[in-house]
Formats: sequence, C-alpha cells, structure tokens
Amino acid sequence: MKNKAALTIDELLVNESFLNFYFRKDEADILEWEDWAEDHPERQELIKQAFIQLDKLSLKWKREQISEKFEELNEKLEEIKPLQVSFRRPQIIRWAAAVILFLGIGWWYFQQNNSKSVIYTELVENAPTALIEKENNTDKPLLITLSDGSSILLQHGSRLSYPANFEGNTREVYLDGEAFFEVAKNPEKPFLVYANELVTKVLGTSFNIKSFKGQKDIQVIVRTGKVSVFKLNEVQNSKNVKILEGVVIIPNQQIKFDKEKSNFSKSLVEAPEMLSEMPQYNFEFKDVSASSVFATIQKAYGISIVYDEELLKECPVTASLSDEPLYGKLELVCNAIEAEYQLIDGQVIISSKGCRN
Repeated sequence: MKNKAALTIDELLVNESFLNFYFRKDEADILEWEDWAEDHPERQELIKQAFIQLDKLSLKWKREQISEKFEELNEKLEEIKPLQVSFRRPQIIRWAAAVILFLGIGWWYFQQNNSKSVIYTELVENAPTALIEKENNTDKPLLITLSDGSSILLQHGSRLSYPANFEGNTREVYLDGEAFFEVAKNPEKPFLVYANELVTKVLGTSFNIKSFKGQKDIQVIVRTGKVSVFKLNEVQNSKNVKILEGVVIIPNQQIKFDKEKSNFSKSLVEAPEMLSEMPQYNFEFKDVSASSVFATIQKAYGISIVYDEELLKECPVTASLSDEPLYGKLELVCNAIEAEYQLIDGQVIISSKGCRN
C-alpha cells in the first residue's frame, strides 16, 4: 500500500483499509489507523475531512438507496469508453470508483450486521416536529439552553437536535455524540433523550450521555436524581411512555448498552462523588459501629451498600476518612473489621463474618 502520509482524500475514499477504519468493521485496520493518526498529528485534518465526505454519503442514504446508487454508478462507470479520453476523465473515474467502493462496503456492512444501528439522522428526519440542530465543531463544550429552561453542554464532535418549543406530553431531543444534561423538572412532561439505539427518560436531573457512531456501546452516567434507560424499540412500541420503567440508575451509577449484544450492564462510576445537595458529612469516626459508618457513606454518595446491619453493629471503627475517595473509605473500613467489598450491578456488597471477640 502507498505510504499513508502521501495519501490524498481521493485515495483515502477508495482505500479499503481506511474504509474498514471508518466503518469500524476490522479491528486490525482500526488499531493501525488510530496508531498512525496519533503518531502523525499533522495528518489528522486530512482524516477528518475524509470522514466528513463519508459522513455525507452514509448519513444521507438509507439502505435501499445505497443498493440503488451502487447499481446506478456501477453501470455509469462501465459506460465510460476507453476512447473517450478527456483531461477530466481520470478525475471522474477516480471519484466514481470512490463512491462505488464506498457504497459496496457500506452495503456489505448493512447486510452483515444483523443488529443494525439506528442512525441519528433517521430519527431526526422522522421526528414529529421541526427541529433545530446544533453541532459542536469547537474544542470547548457548547452550552445550549432549551425553551423549558433545561441546559445542555454539547461536547466536541457532537450534534443535538431539539424543537424550538416543546409540545405534547413529552420533551424529546436527539443526540449524536456526548452531552451533559441538566433537565428542568416537569413531572407532567418527561424529558426523553434519543441517543441512537438508546432512550433516556427523566423528570428533572443531571446526567451525561456518550453515544458516538462507531463505538460498541452507549454510556449513561447520572450525577443527580435518577433516570430510566430503554432500548429504542421499547419506546417506539409503547402506547404510553410515561408508564415505562426501564433500567433505573441513580447518582454515581452508570449504565452501558452493548450494541452488538443488545444488553445492559450497570456499575458504579470510576470516581464516585458526594452528592452536592447533601450536608457536609463528618468522616472522623471514633468507636463508631461499622453499620453506622456504612450508613453515612451510603447517604453521602447516594449509592446502595448492602450489609448485615445486625452483624456489623457490634464492630467498632476508629478512622479518619475525610480525605479518602469512596473506594478508599470502603477499603479502610473493611480492613478495620476484616470484611471485603464487591461492586455488583451498581451496588456495594459487604461480606463479613463479624468481628473477632
């Protein structure tokens, strides 16, 4: 293959390895191009422009259109006779070949992928009302304020579509990428974020969603309040979205949706934080029962800690935990009472045989 550093946009569009990288369908090619881009920052703009060209094709054409265009352009390319030479012919052939190769790989991708991704553009096109779209092409988060008072920090490379005013019984927005939401409370109008295959429903809270094209999973992290997360088809098939329960996550929990396996996994975030609306807790303990210590930690972080209260109420703890993060606090307390903790399904599970006499 030609030296990557010398490739032009035209050549990238007909490069099978690069198209594998774009479609995220070959791990070796993905890793190779990601490493190369990291080692050659001066060529990242070229890759970005090539992605933009491919986005224009992939986002505007549906699967049926891809099939039709492939056949149409393939026939036109065959009609270009060798004797019909002009100074423009090489460029025409190059671009036609690029589009045909792109469509061919795109069609193969759609045919092979049984659990097809729901494209952000399709959701926007089928929205019941006219939408405003904002795209963040800057290096800083973009603040968007909605008509209901909700605010959104849209991250780099992300898009959000929303109505000028919310009508009907719900507030619906559409996300492609990553954003942090602070939603104004309105129990009568649930707030729904459509992020490709996932829908997040809230009444009023703050949370982060990451749903980029090409990533194998979608991530939702709750900072305050609680949210319910659903697969898109559950919302589309429901007659009343208000009564849907979904998978509920609370502060300091996160949920990941695996697109390929179509399943959820819930866990605690990497670095849990104390709830900002809670009073300042005193984490200086002297001969305090382990049960009381775990209860204090549980309230401060808004998480669920499962432990045997009766078994641990006779276990005294003396410790200074003020400067410790959550997992540091748990580690110190468990060491003091000869217990262990596990993180299971977004909860902390304490295992203990009780204190030694």
